[in-house]
Amino acid sequence: MNIAIVDDLSYENDKLKNILNEYAAINKIALKTDEYNNGESFLKNYSPYAYTIVFLDIFMEGLSGVDIAKIIRKSDTDTIIVFLTSSVEHMADAFSIHAYDYIIKPTCKKKLFRVMDDILHNHTTFFSDKFSFTTEGQSYALAYPDIVSVITAEHNYLDIIDKSGNVYHPRMTFSSALKELETDKRFLQINRNIIVNLDSVEALNDGMCLLNNRSSFPVYSKKTKEIERKWHNYTFAKIRKDNTQRGFHL
Repeated sequence: MNIAIVDDLSYENDKLKNILNEYAAINKIALKTDEYNNGESFLKNYSPYAYTIVFLDIFMEGLSGVDIAKIIRKSDTDTIIVFLTSSVEHMADAFSIHAYDYIIKPTCKKKLFRVMDDILHNHTTFFSDKFSFTTEGQSYALAYPDIVSVITAEHNYLDIIDKSGNVYHPRMTFSSALKELETDKRFLQINRNIIVNLDSVEALNDGMCLLNNRSSFPVYSKKTKEIERKWHNYTFAKIRKDNTQRGFHL
């Protein structure tokens, strides 16, 4: 799990990092923290989906925590944002940009452990495998649930579309992407140069695969029945798992 701490007080960064490391040791979580003393240095090194959680101090010299959070949300809807502050004055602004929580300083172990417990309990998809690539000099690591489709572009390039509608264009062969993604049951190759996330499939009709982002792709004509069967089996298994977790049985 990658975590960023952005606070202009170094001792607050160190304190938070030490508590997080203690939590990780107790819960046997692999954790990496990056500390930044201002918003500008954070944004210089930031890339969408690079961090599972970003802890942001509200009041800092230069960009405020709210300013930084707004910038993050322009390209990254999934990263968990937790605000740190000594005042509740800007709580409304914090939650208007979908912050996960708001911790009043001084940060204590009890408060932080409670937030981390909530995150682990309610957001397990954030800790799923990630698909890493580089494009235009920037590195990305998309969580598998965030990927909608992967399509061959030109000259060993791919178009990777995420659930927020962002399109990434890394130089990577289709075969290498397929080799990695097909190890996860949610991904299925539906044509010679198209991989889709089955969680994003709305229908398979007349040889076309319809996705929930309103895009559609042709399906292998000779494998249409097989692909339909795999989709139905995957969907049924997912529903059964969800119902079992809720105490229902199919």
